[in-house]
Amino acid sequence: MTDLEARIKKIEDRQALQDVLNAYCKAVDSLTDLDGLMACFTEAPVFDVTGIGLPRFEGKAAVRGFFEQVFGDMTHHAHLITNFNVDRLEDDEAFCTNYAIGNGKSKAGLVIHVYVRYKLHFARTSDGWKMKSFTEDAIMPLPDELTNVHGRD
Repeated sequence: MTDLEARIKKIEDRQALQDVLNAYCKAVDSLTDLDGLMACFTEAPVFDVTGIGLPRFEGKAAVRGFFEQVFGDMTHHAHLITNFNVDRLEDDEAFCTNYAIGNGKSKAGLVIHVYVRYKLHFARTSDGWKMKSFTEDAIMPLPDELTNVHGRD
C-alpha cells in the first residue's frame, strides 16, 4: 500500500467510525428504531453506563432490553455529538472518544439534560465498523431525573 493509499484508508475509516456513531444517535433519537440501533453493535457488545449512574449491559439481548425500556419511557430524545476523536486506529479495531449533549423528555414529564463523554471501542466486521464497547461518563453534574427515569430494573 502506498502512502497515499494508507492516508486515504485512514480518512475512510475515520469517516466510517463517525458514521456508526451518527447512526447510533439517529436510532436512539428516533425512539423506535431498535433494529437500526442494534446494527451499530457487534454480536457481543458491552454497553456500560455506570459512569452516569445506570447499569452495565453485556450482549445484544441485554442492550436491546435496556433500549426497549428507554424507548418506552421517553417522548423525545436529542443527542448532539461533538469533539469526535480517533484515539487509536489499527487494522481491525479503533478507540474513539467524543462528547455528547443529551436531551430528553419522559412520558412522566421529566426533562433530562446531560453533558457526557463516550469512550468507544470499535471492531471492523464483515459488515463494516461496529461498536464493540460503549462507555459513557459525565463531564458535568448529572440531573436526578436521569436515574428517576432510566434507573429502575
